[in-house]
Amino acid sequence: MGRVRCHGRIRDELPQEVREKVDRLLVEGGSTYDDIRDFLAAEGYDISRSAIGRYGKDWLNTYQRLRIAEDKARTLVSEVGDGLALDEAASRLLMQQVLELLISTELTPKERASLMKSVAILQSSSVQREKLKKELRSKVEEVAEEVTQTARRGGMSDELIREMEERVLGIIR
Repeated sequence: MGRVRCHGRIRDELPQEVREKVDRLLVEGGSTYDDIRDFLAAEGYDISRSAIGRYGKDWLNTYQRLRIAEDKARTLVSEVGDGLALDEAASRLLMQQVLELLISTELTPKERASLMKSVAILQSSSVQREKLKKELRSKVEEVAEEVTQTARRGGMSDELIREMEERVLGIIR
């Protein structure tokens, strides 16, 4: 029976440190598939140029998607002002990365179970965050109403009250 030729050999058979070196060679861009094949041969692994090419294509596609997700996260983080928004941005990024892993890689049942447990924890934290945001929004509206009533009793005009709500409290009614 002949040997099976697939890029899964790189992922499945190479020790982690050798695979990480292959990944670095792919990302740095200065090495050809022939250079990587020669490196692997020197390490004692006989893997074809085409298998390295298939692995490289898949790996670089995954790497590019993760880079895009990181760029999106940086943009989200730069636009947020409060801790809840930052937490939400981080949660979105993590969920996207988890989905990328589920889609783009073959995971062992143990890895898949661990990942799904992490997803459950992430979802639970999202529910708690939404509950906190709802409570905060309710308190802000309550305080805004108190401020409005106090301003009216003090003789402030409705136009000035609306402007104060819009500028100070960020509420548009």
